[in-house]
Amino acid sequence: MTDLIAVLPGFPTQQYVRLLPSLEKHQVTTADLLTQDCTEIAKRASLPILDVKRLCNAVLDALQASLGVKEDEQVEGNGDQDGNTALRGTGASLRRSGEALVSSWGTVSTLDEDLDRALGGGVPTGHITEVTGERQDPIPPHPPSGSPTPRPSRPVK
Repeated sequence: MTDLIAVLPGFPTQQYVRLLPSLEKHQVTTADLLTQDCTEIAKRASLPILDVKRLCNAVLDALQASLGVKEDEQVEGNGDQDGNTALRGTGASLRRSGEALVSSWGTVSTLDEDLDRALGGGVPTGHITEVTGERQDPIPPHPPSGSPTPRPSRPVK
């Protein structure tokens, strides 16, 4: 669980402090908590199933809230002892539909700074763009897989 704080820096680990050493010992990662069955994780780490399920749900809720795919009112398991939420205010600023996100892009980077600069920031969106020109291959083309491999001629003795 060494990656939990790296993945979700504001996650309140104090509520799950008795689970974490066993999860660490059995090398359970945050990705495991999100992708594997809670029952399997509980068996692997010798922990109560309900406690592991609560942790898995809290990690998922916190991740969704931090990415803005879930409303961020009071995410269960994300409050401290005083009732303060650890991830307050993140959902509203990050929540956007796919169309709104794509429409906000003016260009898409080619990942080549010189080419992006020449194109005025990248390939423009909202249009069909055709890229043509000669291919410059640093590696010579390979013969087709079915063709015989050329062999040097040797004198037969």
